[in-house]
Amino acid sequence: LAHKAPRNIHKIPQLKPGRSPRPATLRKMFGKLTEGMSTEYVIREVLLGITICFAQIPESVAFAFMANIKPPIALHAAWIVGFICSAFGGRPGMVNGATGAFAAIVGTFIPPAGTGNNGEGVELLFPSVMLAGLLMVLVSVTKLSRFITLLPSPVMLGFCNGLAIVIGLSQLHPFEDHETHHWKEGSEMMWMLIICFTAMIIMECLPKLPFRIFKVIPSSLLAIISAIVLEFAVVRNVGSRTATIRDVSEFTLDTAFPIPFFISTEAVSYDL
Repeated sequence: LAHKAPRNIHKIPQLKPGRSPRPATLRKMFGKLTEGMSTEYVIREVLLGITICFAQIPESVAFAFMANIKPPIALHAAWIVGFICSAFGGRPGMVNGATGAFAAIVGTFIPPAGTGNNGEGVELLFPSVMLAGLLMVLVSVTKLSRFITLLPSPVMLGFCNGLAIVIGLSQLHPFEDHETHHWKEGSEMMWMLIICFTAMIIMECLPKLPFRIFKVIPSSLLAIISAIVLEFAVVRNVGSRTATIRDVSEFTLDTAFPIPFFISTEAVSYDL
């Protein structure tokens, strides 16, 4: 009798001419990328990305005023930093973008030149930031960052609380008149306070409501939408208005793309 091969022996797959087997490393890589993903997770992440895009505009503009630089510079810096950190690193729950701590430091050595304008010496800011980045890389490579644990806890608390006060005070400039430097009055101040507190209440209270939709849609995105609706559907229709980002610093095609500081154009030129 002819010997029959056991049925449990795995058959070797026959490859078609011109094709190679898919590497196992690719399967593992894509498997890790899609691990734990669900429809709710994807929707939430997309909405959070949209929220960050919306929030980065007023945040970057506000920090630009604090740092005494033009808002387009801050906007381009925000998306470039976010793109680099997202493409080459990052971790869950970490948001990369404009920071008030750095803006507060920059504002100490760039003198003010009026709202929406670059202060004197802004061209030295760019190489200074590059040097700071190289120093941070050096600290990371040499493992010097571990010495941060030697700082006492009160120092960290004092620094964070002091920084919060500085950032908070710097956000009050929209409530002041740029010409008289006094607080705004009348209906404009009233509507600004209404829009401000409405956005704060939405961000704080909506996530606590027992509805699934408020767990998926970020409250900050709803706060931004509510502020826009209040301004253009209510405030403008009653004959009043509040200042928007366009009123403070209008964006044009000349500033739509980032221009390196060492390149001079008709729209942007730095004194190097």
